Amino acid sequence: MNIIERGRAFLRSLRELASRSVWDWKCCPRCGSTLTCKWGTYDRHPWFFEGRSTVAVQRHMCHSCHHTYSEGSALLIRGSWYAREVHRCPIDHWQHLGTSLQRTAEVLRSWVGKQERYLLWRPLDPVPWRPSSAIWPPAPCTAGWIRRGGWRKGAWRDSWKG
Repeated sequence: MNIIERGRAFLRSLRELASRSVWDWKCCPRCGSTLTCKWGTYDRHPWFFEGRSTVAVQRHMCHSCHHTYSEGSALLIRGSWYAREVHRCPIDHWQHLGTSLQRTAEVLRSWVGKQERYLLWRPLDPVPWRPSSAIWPPAPCTAGWIRRGGWRKGAWRDSWKG
């Protein structure tokens, strides 16, 4: 599967996830039964560009197979501290502007963590609170996001081989 097909499959999965109704979440992903009930919630605290916010995730339990599952969200990535918009930004920045991974990581840290050059660009904003040792997200995170986005060293050469 090449990068174009992976991108199309990803967009289809996001559209399908965003268009699911309440009734669609009642169907168990393991056995397909609709005999399910709500089974509590848990909170996620991902970083968005506006800062950290709380997102409640609904859990369900299937009466047929006793499997528990949670509703997905098009905004969140499973197992990540950052929202999908934060993951997508460095990929676009690196791909379209042609900057280095280090520069992309610096810009993203200043946008998300309100660090470094953010205060120079926005002098009238109040100084945001931040822990003194926090740097969000580190450069290896953004490099990993770019690699999972389908790009690796020499990928452009492979696409021309046909």
